Amino acid sequence: MRIISLMILLIAMLSAEYLDSKSCAECHDTIYEEHISSMHASSSIFKDEFHRKMKEANFPITYKCSICHIPAAKDLDKIISGRYQPTKTKRQLDGVSCLYCHSITGIKKSHTQNRNKTTFDRDGRHLLYGTLNKPGESDKHDSISINKKYNIYSNSKVCMGCHSHKRNESHDIEVCKISLDETKQTNCIKCHMPKYEGGPTKLNKKGRAEYTSHEFLGIKDADLIKEAVKLSLKQNDQGIELTIENKMGHQILLQPMRLKYVKTIVTRGDNIIWQNFKNTPYEDKEVTFSKLFADKNGKQVYPPKAAKVTYYTNLDTYKSKTVIYKIPNLKKGDIVKSVWISYPIRPSLAKELDITDREMTKKYIGTSVSIVIK
Repeated sequence: MRIISLMILLIAMLSAEYLDSKSCAECHDTIYEEHISSMHASSSIFKDEFHRKMKEANFPITYKCSICHIPAAKDLDKIISGRYQPTKTKRQLDGVSCLYCHSITGIKKSHTQNRNKTTFDRDGRHLLYGTLNKPGESDKHDSISINKKYNIYSNSKVCMGCHSHKRNESHDIEVCKISLDETKQTNCIKCHMPKYEGGPTKLNKKGRAEYTSHEFLGIKDADLIKEAVKLSLKQNDQGIELTIENKMGHQILLQPMRLKYVKTIVTRGDNIIWQNFKNTPYEDKEVTFSKLFADKNGKQVYPPKAAKVTYYTNLDTYKSKTVIYKIPNLKKGDIVKSVWISYPIRPSLAKELDITDREMTKKYIGTSVSIVIK
């Protein structure tokens, strides 16, 4: 009897064991390979150079960003408060793990930032949620079919625990915020997790011909950034008109570390005869999407220490803006070209923090448009 009791206890302990993302590869090999290439898998300070250096510069002891960057960590509240420091445990190295995301059941909203409601640390076998009807059985976890109560996995709601908004606690300054167009049923998943051919599992696909990608496409994806905005050029009596149309389901600028802008030049033969800025895109504020912060004395600081916003240009969901450039002496045959350019980390910030990750500091070229002056 005693042996049986010990076996039952051992099974219970094993059933509650943390399942790292790598363990998902046994059944979901393709999805796992996509996931480990994503920012979710690299969200911890041990894998994200920028995040680590921002923490060191702003919160050397406390770690409030851990709520979203290592949400699967044990004793998370103690890490947030600074009683425990981050360590290279399996849970923390996993970043935003498969197990954690698929345990989200809802969002706890608050003024400073939201937080996820999960079944992550429940007793017994893990219960995972997703978008499948009648998911298959697993020896590692239980699954629940999509239903009205947990329909957050079919739209943007599941993302809003971490990607909704953030206000700093020093001066209650809005650091970032996503404004979604509810009238058009904005769906983060549709763009950032597109459907691909194939089944969600290695075996027993149950006739499913497609699955949801887990690459979490974003600013570094060449195809996605070309679809983010539409640029249009038009000649007028005084020069040219540039129209920027935001085609995304959220504002153009979400994270203050980003820099996005339009570079416009006019060439005559092999010579550039005009450009909208020479040294820095901030010379043309109408087409430079960025957010900068300062302390109460006006000195530029990182968002957690900001007392005010000193620069902010953005464009709301599905909105357009037109900029008129007065360019004298345009001639027939001159070529006008506008190019959309994005930086995951704006160059000045990358230099200040000595960021060496080329993928985060390089220039990403989006859509472009050109016209010939008549």
